[in-house]
Amino acid sequence: MNTVPVLTRMFVFAIALASCQWATGRERFRHVERSPHAGEIEAARSNARFESRRSRHWQADGQGNAAVNRQGSVQGRRGGTAGYQAAGQRDDAGNASRQRSASLHGPGGAGVDRSGSISRSADGSVSGTRATTLTTRNGGHYAGSLAFSDGQVSYSGSCQDAYGHPAPCRQR
Repeated sequence: MNTVPVLTRMFVFAIALASCQWATGRERFRHVERSPHAGEIEAARSNARFESRRSRHWQADGQGNAAVNRQGSVQGRRGGTAGYQAAGQRDDAGNASRQRSASLHGPGGAGVDRSGSISRSADGSVSGTRATTLTTRNGGHYAGSLAFSDGQVSYSGSCQDAYGHPAPCRQR
C-alpha cells in the first residue's frame, strides 16, 4: 500500500477542517420584509477584519408621498470606523428633499465628517448645504461649508494647526 495518497488525503482533510473552523468566525445576519407600500432590509456581518451593519427602510402611501432611510457602519479591528446615513422624502405637492452624512475615522485620530442636504420645492426652486470637517492625525483641523439657493453659491472655510491657532489652508 502506498502511503503518499493517504498522507495527502490527511493533509487536505486537516486544511479543510482548519479552514472550516476559521470560517465559523464569520457571522451573517439578513432580514428582509416587503409589502406593496413599505419595506426594510437589514444586514450585519462580522469576521476577523471588521464588523459591519447596514439597513434600508422605505414607505409610500400610494398618493405620491414617499420616504426612504439608509444607514450603514463599519468598525475595523484596528480601531478605524466609517459610517453613513441618508434620507429622502417627497410629497404629493411636488416638494422633495434629501439629506446625507458620512464619516471616516482612522485609529490614529485622523478623520473626515461630511454632511449635506438639498431640497426642491413645488415651484422648482432648489437649495442646499454641505459641510465638511477634516482632522489630521497630528491635530490639524479644517472646517468648510457650502450653501446654494436661487442660483447663488456661498462658501466659507477655515483651518487650524494642532494647537488651535488659525492657519492658512492649502490650495490645490
